[in-house]
Amino acid sequence: MKRAADLLVESLRVHGIDRVFCVPGESYLSVLDALVEQPAVSVVTTRHESGAGFMALADARLTGRAGVAFVSRGPGAMNAAIAVHSAQQDAVPLVLFIGQVERAHRQMNAFQEMDYGRVFGSVAKWVVEVNDAARLVDTVATAFHAASSGTPGPVVVALPEDMLEDLVEAPAVQVNRVARAAASQQDMIDLRDMIADAERPLLIAGGLLKSDAAQTILKAVAEAFAIPVSTAVRHADLLPNDHPQFAGHLAYGAPAALAEAVAKADLVIGVGTRLGDVTTQGYTFPAAPLPAQKVVQVWPDAMAVGHVRGLALGLAAEPLIFLEQLLAMAPDAPASQHTDWSAALHAVARSLREWRSAGDAEDGVVFGDFVAAADRLLADDAIITIDSGNFGGWVQRLMRFGGDRMMLAPASGAMGYGVPGAVAASLRHPERQVVCFVGDGGFLMTGNELATAMHYGAKPIVIVSDNGSYGTIRMHQEKHFPGRVGMTGLTNPDFPVFASSFGTLSLTVDNASQIEGALKAAVQARCAAVITVRTSLEHISAGATIAALRGSAA
Repeated sequence: MKRAADLLVESLRVHGIDRVFCVPGESYLSVLDALVEQPAVSVVTTRHESGAGFMALADARLTGRAGVAFVSRGPGAMNAAIAVHSAQQDAVPLVLFIGQVERAHRQMNAFQEMDYGRVFGSVAKWVVEVNDAARLVDTVATAFHAASSGTPGPVVVALPEDMLEDLVEAPAVQVNRVARAAASQQDMIDLRDMIADAERPLLIAGGLLKSDAAQTILKAVAEAFAIPVSTAVRHADLLPNDHPQFAGHLAYGAPAALAEAVAKADLVIGVGTRLGDVTTQGYTFPAAPLPAQKVVQVWPDAMAVGHVRGLALGLAAEPLIFLEQLLAMAPDAPASQHTDWSAALHAVARSLREWRSAGDAEDGVVFGDFVAAADRLLADDAIITIDSGNFGGWVQRLMRFGGDRMMLAPASGAMGYGVPGAVAASLRHPERQVVCFVGDGGFLMTGNELATAMHYGAKPIVIVSDNGSYGTIRMHQEKHFPGRVGMTGLTNPDFPVFASSFGTLSLTVDNASQIEGALKAAVQARCAAVITVRTSLEHISAGATIAALRGSAA
């Protein structure tokens, strides 16, 4: 006989989970006790449940396995909900374990009781409450299978606290293997012919290619067919940005030059991307429901293939397997028109990284100057986490990604990911530089996880763009409601003092002349560091100033 809590922890180990993130709670106290006895599973105790959830998502991206977080019932679950939403939006496998009131008190409005099926049912792939301890092991196996199969995403498992203490016969812990489908031979032949007939084919690579193996085969396919590769939002690292076939990052509000260039494609092949709202620039390229060009979509879940637009060909296939199939059909030499088209797109993408400093603005550092310096000075294998906000536009445009330099960022648009993501990355890869770019708004949402970094010896470099504003919303106010700005100004603490209070190295950049010195000092210190950059609000984004926005709105 074994306690259910011990069986749960053993199930984690058998599923290859070596790290979980949590805020401890009495509703799953038995699991915490079981984890003490299982050295194969390390536990990272965070300072807020949103931090635990974001760390689990970042860890999932880095390992290719489902991220795991444990939170307590009620308030803990609600604090973690942001990670559940991000996992669904980003198609990242996540298993969130939530404590639940004891079974005898269910349906009685007990302390912190919630119906998690109703709360998370519209966003999670599966929500289950384990009331029979004898079913715990197989339920956990099903949860991990659901999180990673088809369209990856979040699964929520509720654990009544008294169930965790039940003694049951210990069954063999099972792992349910995830099916990986290939495309049919005829579909591959049809696609090969479509590529050969196309004058201007374009491959859009998405987040399901976020592995070394997938990126290696993607590069080989791009070279063999001379087909240009644009990347879906927040995945600029799928192909080295200096590679001749790299055709830009289709981020939110992509630069007009890039949007106009890729729109000339006569065949679009989306691989490992749902071709959603942001990547397609508001469903304009490729358009939905009726695209202007032939569109092929490759995604492992048939329900998502062709869900919002008509397709010339839809393949419910594992993206990596598909790319291997496609490479096997490569021509002896790429078509000359494809080579020319690819070169033209790469020239556009490369031109967008060109940066000429105009010096500091009257109200602070132009953040592009800082990012351009970071691109030069950071290691080629640095892991870069990016929070949500306008400052990220500079990072996405001016920094080179791909090869070994990795981008971790939420396509969901969730603020608060950056710092927890960097902590998780530094714990997973302590030998690599891990750098977080975050705005002043996002930093005060989850910057408390610096305490977690210091507790566990993580060494991220956190770069705070401090312009005293929720900049993205301010930008939209200037565009859509000129002269009617409000609610976006921020009164910030003294960030250097705040950072120092955690024990991190704290540096400040007030003007462009200090950028290089601050970056070098942070890198050479090899410890957790925070660089506060007094950033210009006037230069509100990588593509606009407030004055220009007001002028265009007038």
